[in-house]
Amino acid sequence: MRYKEAGVDLDKQREIHKAAGTILGGLKGAYVNWIGGNLRDLALHVDGVGTKTIWLQEADRMEVAGWDCVMVNVNDVVCDGFKPLAVVDYIALRPGLEDLAADVLRGVKEAARRVGAVVLGGETAILPDLINGVDVVCTVAASRYAETAAVKPGDFIVGLESTGPHANGYSLLRRLFKLDETLCGDRVSELFLRPVADYSPVLELMKSGIIKSAAHITGGSFRKIRRVLGNLGAELAFKLPCWAREVAKRVAPEEAYGVFNMGIGMVLFTEDKEGALRELERLGLPAKLIGVVKSDGPVVVNGVVLS
Repeated sequence: MRYKEAGVDLDKQREIHKAAGTILGGLKGAYVNWIGGNLRDLALHVDGVGTKTIWLQEADRMEVAGWDCVMVNVNDVVCDGFKPLAVVDYIALRPGLEDLAADVLRGVKEAARRVGAVVLGGETAILPDLINGVDVVCTVAASRYAETAAVKPGDFIVGLESTGPHANGYSLLRRLFKLDETLCGDRVSELFLRPVADYSPVLELMKSGIIKSAAHITGGSFRKIRRVLGNLGAELAFKLPCWAREVAKRVAPEEAYGVFNMGIGMVLFTEDKEGALRELERLGLPAKLIGVVKSDGPVVVNGVVLS
């Protein structure tokens, strides 16, 4: 039996590598690319797109998976004041889906370009019996750009609008909705498959000191705020976009605010709410005042107690 008969076509894999070289550029070395220069506080962060890829594949929008793979990492490192430098990707797929790798890589390249990072390389694996679809994971290297500051009672909480569910909760969403159904006057395939928002411009406001700290609302949703608050509390209130209202109709409140971003993709902490909102508008980031830090107590979002 040949490798190809077992489901792994090395010729197909070489075609993927050739396409990757065309899209992303070649290697400096035999196996890797590298960055020169002195780096301060180098960070490495890894995250993936999860089961959003199932719908993206059905909708023929796999370039969004590449974009999201970069942005979910970028938005995380931004919260600690890190600026993305470089990206590597890992694409695992089943035999027969090899052509999708090029679409993913185009999204990776565009997202990296947006945030000023370089794509140093990656790995594409054809995994019969192990993978039924496509799995996309990225690792981002980042260096310290701005310092964060501890929040205190009375600090204001500003919410940055999300573009949709971003890349979280899709295993549940796929059981709540059909990709081809109409929701909020639009197709689910449009509402729920928008690319993850790019919040990297927030770094400039961290650098200037207007923003003290930030929390990326991803897996675990608003419970992520606890990472910034420590033993403090927070009370948030905001109007839900239509898609989030539809989600809230179908799941318990604790599930809605504990799984999905519900329209707020990142929360920022500031002492200067007017200055923060003004600067965010200048940067083109839709934002609104959504809450305040309390001296103690739980995280409460639209009346739902999360912790």
